[in-house]
Amino acid sequence: MNQSDDLVRINVSHSNLKAKFIELRFDKHMLIEDVYVKCCHNCGGGSADTVVLNLLDPNGNFVAQLDDMNKKLGFYAPENGFGIHVLDSDPNSLSAGGWLEDVSLVKKFELTDEEYDKREGTVRKWMQSKKAKDPTWTLEKEMMRRRDPTWEPPVPKPENYQQDEAGIVEMGGRCEVNPGGRRGEVKFVGKVEGLQPGWWVGVHLDDPASGSSVKDGIVKGVKYFDVPDKFGTFVRPANVVCGNFPNELDELDELGEI
Repeated sequence: MNQSDDLVRINVSHSNLKAKFIELRFDKHMLIEDVYVKCCHNCGGGSADTVVLNLLDPNGNFVAQLDDMNKKLGFYAPENGFGIHVLDSDPNSLSAGGWLEDVSLVKKFELTDEEYDKREGTVRKWMQSKKAKDPTWTLEKEMMRRRDPTWEPPVPKPENYQQDEAGIVEMGGRCEVNPGGRRGEVKFVGKVEGLQPGWWVGVHLDDPASGSSVKDGIVKGVKYFDVPDKFGTFVRPANVVCGNFPNELDELDELGEI
């Protein structure tokens, strides 16, 4: 049975949680305000007043901030395997301080490793049997293959991924970044230690509201280009179009003076 074209499976993560919530299903016709409700209800609590939702591609790269409550999810063109990361700023959130995951905060029944190893039918024994059959086994692989027996992990990108596309990106030139039509100036072209293998383009965005999780040109403590905080982003070369793209914010200022 084929999945409806209107449904998309998205991995949802939460800034307060280590666990990854696999494959929540969303209707592309859902309003963003309903996406907030579903994410907060299923993944750590919060509300539209205290959380921000960032849409990520299958490699974890920033695509867009879901901040227009009146738009539908389909406007941002999500695909199966995309992610939504919930950034929760509420110090009183249900998930704050590890209360949903940190079992050390709760008094519990204690059992030594030796006593636990003697038991049959435990999760540890089950995981050990799985890894004995497949040394690369993971819980994520198990869950995905229960849904689709033919599922395989994404193949890592090669080191020369999008090298040709990077070769036509003009350093210092104006550009437009898609999806979303975000405009800015090319500040870096090359490989970035700490991101996925392959080539990347660092862009100084005109509008800080359209930034990414890497907002200051720094990855793993290494500065790749100078940019004010919240104005920077790294994107794949294929998503960058160079050309005469004026700063729309300047154009709006000019219109305001007329």
